[in-house]
Amino acid sequence: MKRLLILFTLLTIGSTLFSQEYKSAVGLRLGSSLGVSYKKFIEPKKAIEGILDLDILYRNEMKIEVTGLYLFHFGLNVDGLSAFAGPGASAGIYVGDSSGFIMSLDGMAGFEYKFHNSPIVLSFDWNPRIQMIKNAGLKGDGFALTIRYVL
Repeated sequence: MKRLLILFTLLTIGSTLFSQEYKSAVGLRLGSSLGVSYKKFIEPKKAIEGILDLDILYRNEMKIEVTGLYLFHFGLNVDGLSAFAGPGASAGIYVGDSSGFIMSLDGMAGFEYKFHNSPIVLSFDWNPRIQMIKNAGLKGDGFALTIRYVL
């Protein structure tokens, strides 16, 4: 029991001391679609992220989508590494044979690593969504690797 209490205390202190090493970053998002990402910390453990995605679905059809997220970061007691999760929403359009407006409620969870003494941040995330308009349903295939440059 005493060891468990010591471990809990160390983890609590470690996550309390955690602070993000940058304020904002912009980068390229590579995954099930191609996009750009902008992330800004509004508090040491809270960030907002905006994503603009282009997804070529078929030969004559593509999707353009804008996503906004509110993310909570959690320290993992490894310098530069954090986990994050949070809610969001997205809207966009299908262009091509089945044109139309799309809208969804999003979630995001992942890991981020800020390289020490470098302006580079790597992030791996999962972005599931509940699409409500046009092809409604749960879309759980949104995995991506994002490479950002700290501004």
